[in-house]
Amino acid sequence: MKSYSLCIVFLLILCFTGCVSIPKHNQLLDKHYSYTNGEKQTTLDEWHALISDFEELLQVDAKNESADDVQFAIASSWVWCIKSGDSEAPQKAISAFRRLIYTYPDSPHLPQAHYWIGRCYTLVGDSVRAAHHYQVVINRYVDDDIAAEAKLELGRSYVQHGYKTRAETLYLDIVESESTKEVVAIASKELKELKGQKVEPKPKEQLIKTPEKSKTQDKPAQTNSKPETLTPGSLTREFGLTAKTIVIDAGHGGKDPGGGASGNFIEKPIVLSISKKIGALLSAKGYTVLLTRDTDRFIELKDRTAFATKHKADLFLSIHANASENSKAHGIETYYLDVTSTDKNSELIAARENANSGYSIQELESLLKGIIVESKSKDSRRLAQHVQHELVKATGAADRGVKHARFVVLIGTTVPAILIETGFVTNPSEGQKLSSETYQQVIASAIVRGVEKFLGSNEPISHKNPPKDNRYLAATNR
Repeated sequence: MKSYSLCIVFLLILCFTGCVSIPKHNQLLDKHYSYTNGEKQTTLDEWHALISDFEELLQVDAKNESADDVQFAIASSWVWCIKSGDSEAPQKAISAFRRLIYTYPDSPHLPQAHYWIGRCYTLVGDSVRAAHHYQVVINRYVDDDIAAEAKLELGRSYVQHGYKTRAETLYLDIVESESTKEVVAIASKELKELKGQKVEPKPKEQLIKTPEKSKTQDKPAQTNSKPETLTPGSLTREFGLTAKTIVIDAGHGGKDPGGGASGNFIEKPIVLSISKKIGALLSAKGYTVLLTRDTDRFIELKDRTAFATKHKADLFLSIHANASENSKAHGIETYYLDVTSTDKNSELIAARENANSGYSIQELESLLKGIIVESKSKDSRRLAQHVQHELVKATGAADRGVKHARFVVLIGTTVPAILIETGFVTNPSEGQKLSSETYQQVIASAIVRGVEKFLGSNEPISHKNPPKDNRYLAATNR
């Protein structure tokens, strides 16, 4: 009888918690619907309050099956705040949509998320990033309704920056292949204008329409208004034709400080700063860039490569700074994964970097058995060679070479993956350089050049006596 009573109490608790969370979820989404469909005139304060309520809901349960709907509602609410005059809303919307993409990679809202990131980047004058996200929609989500509008926006960007041939090709593709009559009509009209006269942009305040509502709201869909002409900022290069996804892993973080924990220079903030700089440079060149961490937080090593796999990465770069009991040790070295052999120093460095891996011995053995078959060892070595060459050339640092070792953070990846030791934080002179924003930018730029040379070449390079242009000294002597 006592056991039966306990079961009843337990069921009542489950029912009570369900009755609390589900109505709250539905209530907020219903409110969001009423705000977005014009049932009432919504003030900016009301939008901010709704966003706060949604965020509180996610704090309670960020893994609920409808959590991605809530995150999408937050992001779309920020877009509505743009229409209400909130000057910070574009960046807030970008951050919220990015959080949706990173946290919920299987969400059906991803096409909309990329599209609206593009629209927001356009609004703030960052045409390169905007075009990249339109391309992501076009390349990955070609069957989604939003792909036609992404093509239209990308075509307009081409027009604004003088890429007439590309624009004509894209407009013709829309006219000939798209089924959305409204978009086809607009593309046809703008194609005629393009051939006859310059297309004049509309004012910036007309740039933003509104995202579609969350998929969980079982109510009629809103009719999309006519897309407006964009006013992009200046391009730094022509748009690329494809988008690659590159995951950048800033080593250590949180409770794990990395090398130099007892000295003046600590690894974890240095490599995070370098990783962000690499990410900014690659994003500006049109790549999709994801960071395993963008704050000072701890992530187990196995979760870092799992993150890359989940997000279908094309490349994986793990950024570190070296440490040694010998304070005179200095220089840069780049590693790729190989289990066939390794030197003693590489074993010691791998052992240090493999701490807090999150793997059991049995799991590691299982992974190592299949790694020769599954890893991209040759491609990884070639990537490491290009990156090491550019780093030594740019910094003038000692060339410690391209090496291979059993780094856990590289285990399990099926794409080219490398680990870069950017210098020694335990060396007073090199540690000082590594903590410098100028030197970090030089390192980031060199890594990006190495990545792009790898992507554009199929040949390994000789790493002996690379030419030195020492861009760090040139930068500091300006």
